[in-house]
Amino acid sequence: MLLLVDVPQRTVNALTAELASTAEIVQSTAEDVLVHTGGTPGLRRLTVAVLGEGVTAPVGVVHSLRPHPADLAVAVMAAPATQDRLAVLPLLFPDDVVHRVQDSETAQRMPQVVSELLQRLTHRRAHAAAQAAAQRRLSSGTSIDRQLGERLLGQFLTQAPIGVLMLDGDAVIAWNPRAADILELTEPDSVHRPVTDLFPEDQRTALHRHLTASGPDRDAEPDAVFERVRGDGTSQALRMAVRQLLDTEGRSRTLVLTEDVTDRLHAQRKLAERTGHALLTAEVAAAMTAPGPLDERLHTCVRATTDRLGADRVCIWSLNTRGELVHAVCAEDDAGSPDTSFCRTTQRALVEQVVAARRPHLDVPPRTDPHASPLTGGRGSFAAFPLISGGELLGVLSLTTSLALPGSVITTLENIADQIAVGTQQDRLLNRLSEATRALERPLLPPTLPDLPGFDLATRYAPFSQGLHIGGDFYDAFTASDGRHVLVLGDVCGKGPDAAAITGLVRHTVWAAAQHTSDPAHVLSLVNNALRRQSTPFCTLVYVVLDATRFPARLHIASAGHPAPLLRRANGDTAPLDTRGTLLGVLETPSHAVTEVELRPGDTLVLYTDGFTEGAGAADQRDPEDLAAIVASLAPTGTAGSAENVATALLDDARRWWGERLRDDLAVLALTALPVRTASDKGAGTGTG
Repeated sequence: MLLLVDVPQRTVNALTAELASTAEIVQSTAEDVLVHTGGTPGLRRLTVAVLGEGVTAPVGVVHSLRPHPADLAVAVMAAPATQDRLAVLPLLFPDDVVHRVQDSETAQRMPQVVSELLQRLTHRRAHAAAQAAAQRRLSSGTSIDRQLGERLLGQFLTQAPIGVLMLDGDAVIAWNPRAADILELTEPDSVHRPVTDLFPEDQRTALHRHLTASGPDRDAEPDAVFERVRGDGTSQALRMAVRQLLDTEGRSRTLVLTEDVTDRLHAQRKLAERTGHALLTAEVAAAMTAPGPLDERLHTCVRATTDRLGADRVCIWSLNTRGELVHAVCAEDDAGSPDTSFCRTTQRALVEQVVAARRPHLDVPPRTDPHASPLTGGRGSFAAFPLISGGELLGVLSLTTSLALPGSVITTLENIADQIAVGTQQDRLLNRLSEATRALERPLLPPTLPDLPGFDLATRYAPFSQGLHIGGDFYDAFTASDGRHVLVLGDVCGKGPDAAAITGLVRHTVWAAAQHTSDPAHVLSLVNNALRRQSTPFCTLVYVVLDATRFPARLHIASAGHPAPLLRRANGDTAPLDTRGTLLGVLETPSHAVTEVELRPGDTLVLYTDGFTEGAGAADQRDPEDLAAIVASLAPTGTAGSAENVATALLDDARRWWGERLRDDLAVLALTALPVRTASDKGAGTGTG
């Protein structure tokens, strides 16, 4: 369906001429647009809505349409009067869901834009259907058999380019020229010589086992690499493949195919070394950029360095705020809890030299005898690298090993020292930013919740990117001058200091307006005017007035484009309330209907922000009915702590549901009406402590 909302006739004619044969075209006004777009987002009829340049509040209309990439897209005709307000659309919706078309090219481009949006919707619907069909086939248990190829065995000739040995038991009885060259075989000295004698003693047992293995053992290792020393003293690596066969007289012989893989093995070892160093670098980078306490991340770094480099001990020293050297973390190759006193007594002097010089220290420490080192207990090496980032010395990375330290290891240690330094400095910077963020956030939320006799009130607030960014969600609760209680929860468009400024403006305007009268129309009108005067992005908000002077208590609820509140009755029945209203800061004259409900003992009202329903973005949504089901499943409310349980349960569920996909703040406020206490109840409670 193609829904045309206040579209100029010229554009209507162009769209009709181009698309009348492929889509049903319906004309509507902004007031009636919701009549044609009802249903659950994602399951509705495929629709492209075109908003004409005469629509005075296009952002509000788009918000009310609830566009969804699976079934509804919007094309907005921009006009000079609406350009500034339309600038917020890319923050809310991707371009393939809500697309702006400039007024100068509307008639020419609109048919093409609408056709593209219709095609995207159609393709997504078809793709979803294909995925569902494929999933059904996979779930049916159908499997695909694969035909394995047959192993081929070729014939080896005398002049084969690979060494061939014939063994009787383990004695060499024949060989080809290539085998003679590889193994330095000569006649008659090598005839009937055990082949194991051609290899060093530490290799002979494994080689004999390899030559005589049979059955599953042979299949498990069809060939293996053994190392020897040639007559000229150079090392050699040989791949040995063994096959049992019968000679022409029916006697059992062993055929050994021998290949010199010395260069390949050295290259593999070099590659393995480089791979190990690259993996170490990656592990350190991952640890230093991961969340969690710095000490835990530093311990991961020293443990990985110890394991990857085969070091005896790796330590990280840090400089505290007074410039004093402190032993931070340490790891040994064979100890779960390393002896850190060894570092402090033996290594500290060398580490202090690195701090003083701000340069690496590479040395074999002084020995008490020609073959002993106080650091390694024998011949070995000690290396220490300053941790410097942004010109600031943060600490020292030290390593002790009984092995030599080749240049590649030194380079790797320098790299990970740089990563640890940058990560440590970033952690300190983030801690300072977190402290600043907390200082900015404190005035944006009430320091304490008011005591509401007869009611249980609880809130939860979890900003996205804990400790780094100021969220746009907020809440407040206070008693107005007329004695009624006010609850407010909202969401400002944007993040960071700008959002904090708008949040402060909204929250304090609500409080100041309610001191005159808590009437929703009065308060929300003043907030709307304040936002428009500052030309700020829009704000969604739900405003509740609690009249506790009556029994049962009465709630007056007004919503400004905010997710529907939930009302749980004492018997567990829970449903979203039908509250609708325009966004604040968008229209000159907003409309906010007031919904009145009774809050009887045991009933609970729940307010929440859109992080609970759109925590991973507008394309991945949950319905308010999903949250209602969670609240309904909780234990009976109506006692002290009930609101706390509801708020905690919703926050825990949101974190489980969205997981790492969560990209929004979470704020929830719950209010439970407690049972009325009689005089006898009060007397029974006296003196219980």
